[in-house]
Amino acid sequence: MKSHHESTKVYGNVFRGESRKRRRKILYGKLSLVLMGLILLVMGITYTFSGITHWIKMMVAPPPIAIIKQPVQLGLIQSSPDSKEQPTRFLGQVSKVAYITFDDGPSKYTGQLLDIMNQYEARATFFMVGENLDHYPEAVKRLVKEGSYPGLHSMTHSYKKLYKSGSPDNFLNEFKEVQNKVEALIGYKPYLIRAPYGSSPQIGEAFRGDIAAAEFKMWDWTTDSLDWNLPGQPNKIISRIQRGVHRDIEVILMHERKQTVEVLPQILKLLKAKGYEFEVYNPNEHVVVNFSHDPRL
Repeated sequence: MKSHHESTKVYGNVFRGESRKRRRKILYGKLSLVLMGLILLVMGITYTFSGITHWIKMMVAPPPIAIIKQPVQLGLIQSSPDSKEQPTRFLGQVSKVAYITFDDGPSKYTGQLLDIMNQYEARATFFMVGENLDHYPEAVKRLVKEGSYPGLHSMTHSYKKLYKSGSPDNFLNEFKEVQNKVEALIGYKPYLIRAPYGSSPQIGEAFRGDIAAAEFKMWDWTTDSLDWNLPGQPNKIISRIQRGVHRDIEVILMHERKQTVEVLPQILKLLKAKGYEFEVYNPNEHVVVNFSHDPRL
């Protein structure tokens, strides 16, 4: 039989053993909590950092190309207006327009000029002298039928008769007469005129007012080829046009001459290479092209 001292010793050892087990369990529990806390902390930091990084990328980096709106969608590009006073723009690019014009017809060269223009799917504006209409009426009908415009260039092309009388009466009467002659051929009155020798300096402000009151519109030009004065010198004609054309809208002055027929294909190729489109005068989309920049004309 065990003594009281021995029993106490046994029970004491058992108690201490169970106590140590409980302390270990508590310690392991605390360590587990700390470890879980650390894991959660690391995960939180990682998630937060990832979110911040994504936010920074979104703020700094450009959006994908697929979602960049085009200028049309943003309302930055307007549809083409009826007026052609301002060149049409598309995505920042300017549409360059060349108006080919021929003076002093109709003539034996009118048909050849039209043939060449047709090859390049282009049309022209012909400023015609009344004295020539009786000799080439079919040329006038053809150019209108094919889409060119019948402009007016007086009856006589005489500087003295048109400008030296002291009044605009002779000028206006000649243009009304040639207008009527063209109407008899094509069935309607054209109102676009070109003053022989140009409008400056012989046509002043009051004179321009009288022209406008007669309901005429008047074109000068932006580039003069001087083709009339350069027979047999095609390179000089091309060189003048090469140097002269640089505007968004060009009105190019040429004449019905043999040398013009010879060089016209090269001129059209040159203008196309410079990015120009060919247009013909349209009275419903009038462009102001006079040396005085008079909006009445």
